Amino acid sequence: MRAWIEQHPVFAFYLLAFAVSWAGMIPSIGNSSPNPLLSLLSAGGPTFAAVLIVLLVEGKQGPRRLFAPLFEWRFGSAWYLFLFTFWPIVAGAALGLMALFGTALPDLSRFAWNTLPIVFIIMLLSNVWEEIGWRGFALPHLLQQKRSLGQIILFMGLLWSLWHLPLMLNPYSPMSSLPWYAAILFSLALTVIYTWLYLSTNQSLLSVSLFHALSNTIGLILFELGVYVSSYLWVVAIVSLVALAVWLQRRKWRPATDAA
Repeated sequence: MRAWIEQHPVFAFYLLAFAVSWAGMIPSIGNSSPNPLLSLLSAGGPTFAAVLIVLLVEGKQGPRRLFAPLFEWRFGSAWYLFLFTFWPIVAGAALGLMALFGTALPDLSRFAWNTLPIVFIIMLLSNVWEEIGWRGFALPHLLQQKRSLGQIILFMGLLWSLWHLPLMLNPYSPMSSLPWYAAILFSLALTVIYTWLYLSTNQSLLSVSLFHALSNTIGLILFELGVYVSSYLWVVAIVSLVALAVWLQRRKWRPATDAA
């Protein structure tokens, strides 16, 4: 088993990550109050899979190497500015476009803005377990395999979208109301941006974890304002355009990138 995992680490990782996460997600379908343990399995699957594999392959030093990029915070103030302004700008632009095309703007008082710092911290603590797996384990291994960025983004984006499938089938999840084709496009566009962020910030898991947490924080705000579904296609369109612009500059992401 160890020899097989050493030969196929990415396949083994995704297989285990899906098994653990779906073990938490699938039983929760149709349940308005999922068991906390199931929620923990759902969110922690990617990290659990990554930790187990690096332990088997690298020994006790594996987890230390895996978690070290979480503490890589020295990537320049411009990147912090991008991280903390990107999603508010996207949400504002989406609401502005909705208003331009005749949709009434939501009542902003529907969200308890004084809880925003707490919401962000909760999202960060919840989403970091995905990033340890996706960007902490899978992305570096795929880059080491000398695959092109296009192959990596298509592979990771489609699997990330598939990973969310039980949530899209759960009528109590906000994702169940989203069009599947837009969700796939969103996953691919975001994977472009996440990959660009990771490579441009000294392979920092902190940067992508902050980006992920802010994404879900804005998503929750839009949900509480009652425009999560109606604004979704606008958000997807804006993020996709940004991802396209970033992709066209991929040769500048890092000196050694295979930009094919």
